[in-house]
Amino acid sequence: MNPVRVIDHLARADFLERVRRYSFLVMLGLAVFLGYQVAIGNVGVQLKEYRGEFNSAWVGSMMSLMTTFFVGWFGFYLVKGSVARDRETGVGQIMATTPLTRTLYTAGKWVSNFSVLLAMVIVLALVSIPIQYFAGENIQIDFIALFEPFVFIALPMMALVAALAVLFETIPFLQGGFGNLAYFFLFIMSLPLSMSLSKSNPAYEPLGMGLLMQSMGAAARAQFPDYISGFALGAPDTITGIFKWAGVDWNMDILLARFPFLGIAFLLTLIAAIFFDRFDPSRTKPRRMNAQRSASPSTLKPFDQTQDKPASVSQTLSPPHLTPLNTSGNRYSFFNVLLAELKLLLKGQRWWWYAISAALIIACFANDSETMRQVILPITWVWPVLIWSAIGNREIHNNVQQMTFSSAFPLWRQLPAQWLAGFIVTLIMASGALARLGMDGDSTTLFAVISGSIFIPSLALASGVWSGTSKLFEILYLVIWYIGPLNHAVPELDYIGTTSNGYPEFFIPFSIALVIIALIGRARQLRN
Repeated sequence: MNPVRVIDHLARADFLERVRRYSFLVMLGLAVFLGYQVAIGNVGVQLKEYRGEFNSAWVGSMMSLMTTFFVGWFGFYLVKGSVARDRETGVGQIMATTPLTRTLYTAGKWVSNFSVLLAMVIVLALVSIPIQYFAGENIQIDFIALFEPFVFIALPMMALVAALAVLFETIPFLQGGFGNLAYFFLFIMSLPLSMSLSKSNPAYEPLGMGLLMQSMGAAARAQFPDYISGFALGAPDTITGIFKWAGVDWNMDILLARFPFLGIAFLLTLIAAIFFDRFDPSRTKPRRMNAQRSASPSTLKPFDQTQDKPASVSQTLSPPHLTPLNTSGNRYSFFNVLLAELKLLLKGQRWWWYAISAALIIACFANDSETMRQVILPITWVWPVLIWSAIGNREIHNNVQQMTFSSAFPLWRQLPAQWLAGFIVTLIMASGALARLGMDGDSTTLFAVISGSIFIPSLALASGVWSGTSKLFEILYLVIWYIGPLNHAVPELDYIGTTSNGYPEFFIPFSIALVIIALIGRARQLRN
């Protein structure tokens, strides 16, 4: 068996399957939209009040830096899930009967992940050409200067992200929603490390920000001596000067520092092969089932040999008698459905989860309104994110949609109960905050918390129904939570009211629209 040929076939089949999915088209659309925002000046790179001329080196470096942030952060969620899909569809069990080794399988998945991310990098690189042309500052295209940053900055980062996606899928506790949350915060926490490496060893910083900051800063100081430091990626401020920059000098020392990331990615892939269970269910059995399997024979019911005797063929079987279903047994109760949805939401949570939830609720009540609103409540409302993310997609995740959707009136009986169950969980988590705000007479923040309690399950319901997975809500909610209530990068997304009134005039109508969108999506699922 030729290993290269095996990896090629495995990666090619997986890549072709992924690029036909709607999620890939959505990510490509977002990548093009990001390029459009750069072209119209809403997003860019700025050094204090200065920026570089829009030549090939500047546009290529700026777009490559956007790529490492955008694709490096959110592309992980696009490529993560291929191993789980093989497991759910039964393809993995078929491959487990072949001579395919763990190392070849994880290597094939890494190549497939890298190919998907590479396709997005190529799209953003091609978008850079019209950005430079329509900027009109320097329309002479230097393809080498334009594409070098993508090769030396973006591609090593994509290799690392692809390997991390494979590793997360092979470690049991990182396979699901917890792994999605872990990568989100891992990427955020890596930013301060990147900033420190940017000052000491910029070439070893995976995002490439240090290299660009050092080279661009030197060019800016040469032409504007009053510039000392400062580097920003995002919405630009007022520009007072434009300097010429020829790009990074890609010498051998820098290249030798960048490409070891490919070796790290390969090492992570080998580590993933160690954790990979090769679709053997015995390695992932719950402890309770293993305990029952290893139960003492004395606890088992003795076998009755008389029950093994075959029945006589001449024996007359009595006709079956079915108990008629009375009217009261067939009566619909919304409260029972709501109670069942609440139990399903909270099912499987350990005692320590409830202990931490209770501690957060008490902390919200015990602290003053200012501390509670700005610190404790944002933490409290990120703790149940894995519970909210199951709303709207639990039926598809557990493959019981055929039974659920064929029940009586599933659109108007089950879906409202799911939303209300999520709303109740959100209110319970905010109960300490509501009590504190009520005692302090802060009606503005109180109304903001209620508005946020309506918004969260509405977003979860719409995301779950239309995506069929919990991943979309986990990504959307964490992004909104991070740039809104936590850091106030986009104050309009502060749905909690940490430093504002919570914008209930926007979030309540938007929540109603999300519920309507979820109803439309579920009606579409019922028709299909």
